Amino acid sequence: MNRDVALKKILHYCDYQDRCKKEIFTKLNSLELTDNDRDFIINFLNDEGYINDERYCRSYVKSKLSLKKWGVNKIKISLISKGVDRDIIDTVVSEIDQDSYKEELIKLLENKKINESDPYKRKAKLIRYAVGKGYSLSMVMEVLGG
Repeated sequence: MNRDVALKKILHYCDYQDRCKKEIFTKLNSLELTDNDRDFIINFLNDEGYINDERYCRSYVKSKLSLKKWGVNKIKISLISKGVDRDIIDTVVSEIDQDSYKEELIKLLENKKINESDPYKRKAKLIRYAVGKGYSLSMVMEVLGG
């Protein structure tokens, strides 16, 4: 594939949504480019601001919190698997408003339908559900009062 066609493809790929470095490198590797062309495109993307893991991390955290209702633990694991630097992740996650985060957990647990009459089993299922969504056990226990 020639460099101009590859550059157009990768620009479209980056315009569609924010991408992390690892996603961009993976996409470039799939385009079967020469090393010189790949380096040229990476430098171009850096110079033009298309590669910015902090911006990507902020966007990712915001969308996963608001749309998927994920907790911080699940978000962190996902970002680490995407190759985002842990310092960036920690910085962005530390900026989350804890009061609204806790409110989201409360809403999540209130809206979860569990068909269980035994209160202990119901609570255990809610705990498993919330921890599976990435919320810390201590916060889940605090919200559930136990």
